[in-house]
Order: sequence, then C-alpha cells, then structure tokens
Amino acid sequence: FEREAQLIASMHHPNIVQIHDFQIASSEEDGTIAYMVMDYVEGQTLADYMHSTSYRGNIPSPAEIVQLFTSICLAVDYAHQQGMIHRDLKPANILLDRRNMVRNPMGEPILTDFGLAKLLGASSTALTAAQLGTPMYIAPEQVNGYAGNERSDIYSLGIILFEMVTGRLPFQGDSPTSVMSQHLTATPPSPRSINPNIPPALEMVIMRCLAKEPSARFPRAASLAAAIAEALNVPVPESLGEPGYPADADYMPTYITPSSLNLPGATPSSPVLPVAQSSTVQPLLAQSGTSLASSSSGGQSTPPVATGNSTGASNPPYAGAMSTPLPSSQSYPTSSGRPTLTSTSNSNPGSAAFAPTQYPPVFNSPPPPVKRRRGLIIGLIALIIILLGGSLGAYLLYLHLGGVTSRSAVLPNSIVGHAFYVSSGQLADGAQGISDQLQIDLQNFQLPPQGKSYYLWLLADKDTTPKPDFLVPPPVHPPILLTNNLPVQQNGSVHYKYQGDAQHNNLLSDTSRLLITLENAGNNPTSPSTDRSTWVYYAELPQELIPGDPTHLRGLDHIRHLYYNEDHLQVKALYGGLDIWVFRNTEKILEWSTTARDDFNGTTANYQNMHDLFTGILDYLDGSPNVHLDVPPGTPVKPDATIAQIGLLEVAANQDPPGDLAHMLLHINQLNRAPDATPQMHILSQVISVAINNATGWLNQVRTDAKRLFYMTPEQLAQPAALNILDDLVTQATYAYIGQLDPNTNAFNPGVLQAHYSVQTLATFDITKNVPESL
Repeated sequence: FEREAQLIASMHHPNIVQIHDFQIASSEEDGTIAYMVMDYVEGQTLADYMHSTSYRGNIPSPAEIVQLFTSICLAVDYAHQQGMIHRDLKPANILLDRRNMVRNPMGEPILTDFGLAKLLGASSTALTAAQLGTPMYIAPEQVNGYAGNERSDIYSLGIILFEMVTGRLPFQGDSPTSVMSQHLTATPPSPRSINPNIPPALEMVIMRCLAKEPSARFPRAASLAAAIAEALNVPVPESLGEPGYPADADYMPTYITPSSLNLPGATPSSPVLPVAQSSTVQPLLAQSGTSLASSSSGGQSTPPVATGNSTGASNPPYAGAMSTPLPSSQSYPTSSGRPTLTSTSNSNPGSAAFAPTQYPPVFNSPPPPVKRRRGLIIGLIALIIILLGGSLGAYLLYLHLGGVTSRSAVLPNSIVGHAFYVSSGQLADGAQGISDQLQIDLQNFQLPPQGKSYYLWLLADKDTTPKPDFLVPPPVHPPILLTNNLPVQQNGSVHYKYQGDAQHNNLLSDTSRLLITLENAGNNPTSPSTDRSTWVYYAELPQELIPGDPTHLRGLDHIRHLYYNEDHLQVKALYGGLDIWVFRNTEKILEWSTTARDDFNGTTANYQNMHDLFTGILDYLDGSPNVHLDVPPGTPVKPDATIAQIGLLEVAANQDPPGDLAHMLLHINQLNRAPDATPQMHILSQVISVAINNATGWLNQVRTDAKRLFYMTPEQLAQPAALNILDDLVTQATYAYIGQLDPNTNAFNPGVLQAHYSVQTLATFDITKNVPESL
C-alpha cells in the first residue's frame, strides 16, 4: 500500500486530484485501516453533467467537447508517463471543479481514483475485482482478466466520448456479465445511427478507441484529443502538440477478435487463433519468419508478441488463452505495437470536408433502468468479496472467440467477412433465447448500385443424405430473410446485427447456411431470387457426414448438441444444450460455495444452512442418480430436482447419461473428426477441451471438499480447520468457473467460462464469393 500510495501521491497535475498524505492505522476494534488524504473538489461528476445534458438531447458544443477531452487526455497521458494506469476511467471518477471554469464552463475536470485498481490488489500477480473496472466502461482485455495498460484507458475514454455525443452507452444489458460479454464480442453500434449529426470523422475516432484489439487503438490519450479536435473541425489546442497518429489507415471499426497474423502464403479460412498445448493454450506463432517484440512503458515490459511481417508491426496473441508469462501491470502491447492496416478510403478523416457547419443535438430518452438477476448479482458480489479478501490467486472472467474481419484489401479464399449466431439470453423453454440473433461483419464490400440492395438470408441444411430408420429426418425449413437492406458504409464495411424475433426463436435449429443476394430494393420476398446471378456471397456450417460415425451425424449436429439440442437433456425436461447447463450449474456451485464460506462464524448457528449447501453442491456434481455414492442413501435432494438429474462429473462406472462435462468432450471430439470442420473450429475445440479438462479436475476437488464438510458435525464445522476447507472449496469452485492464473508462472489455465464463450463461436460462418451452383 505504501509503495503504491507513494506513486499516486507523487503525481502533480492540475487535472488529477492531489494526494497529500497516506497512513496505515491499526486498532483492536477496527483492525488495520489504510487511508489517503486528498484535495476536496467541489462540483458535480461528469456522469451528473452528461445525464443533465447529453442524455436529454443537449449535446455539448464541439468546442466544449474538445476542451473537456483535452484536459482529461493530458491528465491521462501524464499519469501514463509516470507509469500509472487508471484502469477504471468512467464519468463518475471525473469531478468537475466548479471553482475553476476558465477553460471548461461545466467545471475543470479532475480525475480521481488513479491507481486504486492496483492499490487494492492482493499482490502484483493477483487480479482483483477492482482491476476489472466498471462493466459499462471496461476494456475487453480487462474483461479477460488482465490488469490492462495504457490502451485500456484509451478504450474507456472512447466509451465516455460515445456516451457524450449520443446520450447513451454503446453496450447495455440486464446484468453486468451481459455488458462485459458485449465488450468482448459485440460490435458497438454506429454513433451516427443514434445521432446522425455526428461527423463521420468523429465516428471513426470513436470506433478506433473501441477496437477490441488494444494495439489498434490510439497510442496516446493526447493523440485521441487531437483527433477529436480535427474530426470536429476545431483548432487543435496547442497544449496537445502535433497529432501523433496517421490520418488514414488506423481509423477502423472494431475487431470482434484479434486479427489474423497475415502470414506470408497463409490462407486461413477462419481467424488465426491460439493452439492448445499441454494444460494451457499457447499463443500461435508463425512457422517461419517469426520475431518476438516487446515494448516498455513506465519501466515495465510487455510480453512477447508474434509478428507476421517484416515491417515490425505486431499483432497481439489471443490474450484469453495466453500462457506466456505476463508482467502484472502489462498484458498487451503498448504504443510501439501496431498492426499493419490497409486504408479503405483516400479521404482524410480529419479534413474539413467531414466537419459540419453546425452540430445540433439528437434527442434520446434516458436509458431504461437496468434489471439485474438477483442470483447473478449475488454471485458477482460474492466474487468481489472473495477477491478482495485475498482468498484467490487470480481470476479471469470472460473469453470469446468470434468471427473476425480482416482489414487487408485482399482476403484469402475470397473471404469477405464472418457471421456468427448470438444468444440473447432471453431463455425460455426449448431453444428460445439461444442462437436467436446473428452478427455479421464484412469488409471491402461494394456499395449496391442505384435501385439495388443486399438481402441477407439464412438457409436450411443442404445435407439430404438418407438417414437410418431410427433417426427422424429433419423438416425442411423455409429461408429466413433477416434484412432486405444490408447497410454498407462508405468505407466498404458492414456491421449488422439481427436482433431476432419477438419470441427469441432459435435460428441455428432451422438454418446452417448463409446467402447474400443483390436484388431490386424495397421487396420482401419469401425466398431468394432464382436468378443465380443475384447470389453474391455464401457460407455454410459443416454439412458432411463424419466418416465412421455410427450415429450418422455431421459436425453441424454436434454443434447443435452443444448449443441447444442435446437429446438426453430433453428427455429429462432440461431445455437447451450441454454448454448452457455446464455454464449455469458451475456458476451455481460457485455461488453456493461462497455462501457456505460466508456463513462460517465459528459457531454452530449456521450449521443446517451450510449442510444443505454442501448437499446441493454434491447433487449438482454427481447427479441425483449417483449422489448416494457420496451421501447416505435417502438424503433429500436440496436444489431443483429436475436440474439435479444429470451431474457435471463422471462418478460411476458406465454412467448413463454421462456427466455433462464428459458429454461435451464427446461432441467436441466428434466435431474435430468432421471432414469440413474449419481450422477455427479445430482450434476452438482444443481450447474447449483444455478448459473442460481443467474444470473437471477442479470440480473433483470441490467434490472432495464438499464431502469432507458434509460429514462434519456441527462442532467440527465451527472449528478453524473447517474454514481452511471452506476456503479451498471456494478457490477450486472459482477456478472451475473462471479459470486460474498460476501465481508461480503467470500462465493462465482456462475454465468453464472460457469453454462457454468458445462454444458460442463454433457456429461461425466464413463468408466467401464461392456461391454454389444450386441451393
């Protein structure tokens, strides 16, 4: 605390709150308390200001935006130069000093809480809840569990800028985890679709800030402020100096996942993703011509990153599966690492041609109140308590491998982009709420001719191979028209999300192929044109039968089993796929473990509550048909009896149905055997297999701990020795759910969350110009 507090107090900048003193006080009543003494700033927060202006349709003027961000960005740059990363930039942490309105009429911005994310960390290698930032403003790499670096603060500034000029946040959801998932997987909506008065150049600035890939963002906050000024046609403040950024290639939309390495001669059909090795997942390096680069900032080095060209431009490896040791305060390339990109426009985004003569506001209603699911919130609060209590060595929340669109002018195999199914989470009986949406991202797309538009279709399976008698032939589903006007930006990019129908009906159950046609605008046909010349782009999921598969299934069928259509679950009246139940039940085990540990108070008062929780954990691990192996026969099932029918683990010989984790691996192994599975599917399968095997080991330890605790008497459960087992129970359950960062090697071992988000991108389309002769 003293070391970090000294660093915070050493910062002296007019836009950073000054720390005057820091102390550690101890008393028998309160224990040890660490505190800091800082300036009192009189005034509202930037969050208060935006809710009274932008959220009511009163967008600040261009000059006010430029001056405000100039002050904020200069403070952020100063802190970065001192080796201090904020990691939790948000409007609530920016105070507006009403005693100083010389440059900013709303009050001079004063940044607070600098360094607290690291200050609250249990150790230099432990990732705490504080380091995760705030869900609405958190950078994707922080969602992935890494502490973040300078580029993480740039991402948060981009969210604030988006919010200020649109009056809403780019990502919203009914829970913190939903919002975090969107930071990882979703393309932010076009700011101009919300406020059409935003200059295109400013939209490009925002999109660059919100790039999923840290190295694609602005290298410095001052560069961002200068870009904002030029985009709004406002003179760049002298305090910013010369713009430190090129005005063409680096203005790009967000990546869904890290871009491919663009290796010479490589022709991947899907994004280049990491390869699993041993018990962790190693970053994929080039076979030849690979160099390792590192950069430093604030006296700390970044991890090596693979480079795929001779110019020195770097592409960060996939962070969520990193097993390369990561220094505690740096997990992504700093300003020296940047991908080589190809410009899609010869226009200067900062030129006056893009700046409007006036900048009127757009009126939007404030966002509706966020509804949070009680159980999920309890789980998240419990996690924070655990992490702040120092009982965990490390923690990783989310990982997602999705369709990535390359910025290169020529894509291999005529690939123009990717699309993937998205689950809204509005789950109901059957497959509703699972894969009920579709995200599509395309590049280098030509604008449609006058009077024409692009139609986006989802088509049924093409496999018509006769099935054995014991399998019911699937019905033939009609084509689904998602849109008759696929929006194409001037730079040739398409970022479109089909939100699904009102019933949240599953799309993957009825479709497995994608078609884009170019037809007369304004029609609403029920099927694509029969004129083959209108078929311009196509993609499909694995349709071929797997050789030697006794069940006569395709890779597509195994994907569906994982997503929504696992037969043995339906027999038990459990709707959904294996993935969703492994995800839910592991989360519930973590929640119960945490609750049991929190109930410990050294007395017998909470014995029955704790005993019931241990019973429920074993019910979910073993499944009710086999839980008698761990508890006395006749012990009542404590949780939902329907859910407890099938356990997560294999605990009995010839268990039927198998444990959900083992059953997931069965489908993953079969998908790997599919002759038309893509390279991305093979790599994702390795990631999932590693994560599921890890989770199986951790959950077996949870089972051991739960059994020991179950058989303790009330007096034994009140002893300190029981608390040690409870701590291990929570630790192992946490690892199973969110993975483990090895404190000795800094290698990350993935868990169920990583498997879950990898499964959710198995059904990714590689969209090409290779259209079949017939549909």
